[in-house]
Amino acid sequence: MRPDVRARVLARLIAALDAEAAAAPEVPARTTRLDVARYLDPGELARERAALFGRRPIVVAHASELDRDGAFVTDRLGEVPILVTRAGERVRVFVNACRHRGARLADAERGCAKLLTCPYHGWSYRTDGRLLRVPAEGAFGPLERDALGLVELPSEVRHGFVWAVREGALDVAGFLGPVLDDDFTAFDLASHRVLGRTDRVVAANWKLVMDAFAEGYHLSTLHASSLARFFLDVAILDDCAPHVRQVGARKSLRDAAGEPQRADLRRDATVFYDVFPSTVLVFHPDWLSALTLEPVAVDRVRVVHRMLAPDLERDETARTRLERSFVHIDEQVFLKEDLRIAESIQSTLASGANDAVLLGALEEGMRLFHAARDAALTAP
Repeated sequence: MRPDVRARVLARLIAALDAEAAAAPEVPARTTRLDVARYLDPGELARERAALFGRRPIVVAHASELDRDGAFVTDRLGEVPILVTRAGERVRVFVNACRHRGARLADAERGCAKLLTCPYHGWSYRTDGRLLRVPAEGAFGPLERDALGLVELPSEVRHGFVWAVREGALDVAGFLGPVLDDDFTAFDLASHRVLGRTDRVVAANWKLVMDAFAEGYHLSTLHASSLARFFLDVAILDDCAPHVRQVGARKSLRDAAGEPQRADLRRDATVFYDVFPSTVLVFHPDWLSALTLEPVAVDRVRVVHRMLAPDLERDETARTRLERSFVHIDEQVFLKEDLRIAESIQSTLASGANDAVLLGALEEGMRLFHAARDAALTAP
């Protein structure tokens, strides 16, 4: 965030401390009902894959994971296997399918190669997608090589992330909107690098994981033994539809409440961004978590958690401290608490105990996420 935006956000957060004491929250009390079918119906997932994971920009990699010529990573965009490559200074996204018979060119999560060679018949491609070699090419008669390069998808590197869509034009700045795009520029996310990464499949609908990061109502109970001692039950929220920005107050903010100029956003608060549809950014004091979700099935979601920090020289003590912090957040807070509770909810939804989940004012971020999802499914 720019300094003036940080100052306004901190002023609102300090004012929210007084509002909490006066029982006057920003969001009025109300109840919202969400039908549990949205977490259980395969038809709902099919609609989401088409409308959200095909037509909206999705984070498929981080540029620092492609740090040399020939580097590649594999992923999926909706149901389409993709190959993200670097050829010289250019990062591209291709469908991970040979143009001969359609076999995947690479199965490794990441690697580096001068050529991408199909394991079936040996057709080879440069990392810029051009077809280079066809064994026994004469058997095919004349081949239009220019028309048989890898199928490229619209992609863009912005704020250090590689974004892609399966169809339509791609404008990441326009998609993020002025608030998020300006914030990410001011945070200088383009200078960050991936320092840690986990990749796991969780037995829950993908929206349940988004739900877990969309509200702080659960902080004092679910995170009682991990995070609760550092935070207050106070947060502010901005609807940046279809995205959401939330800022939660740390207990240290009380010490600065009398002198707002002493407050520091990264030290005294935690900023969350729910980047629609399936990315969450959490700004810790010295680094940030970037979580990207890929629906695997109606009750399975792949969660990739990247640790991002500025690309700075660090001594061994600093690196060790960052590594320990990542392990604690990833294994204790995210895995054992947030992701496990998502699995717990999924395990009961089909029981009939509830026909809807209920949201109150303290779960406003979750309501906004689902409203954005519903709007996207009905959009032309």
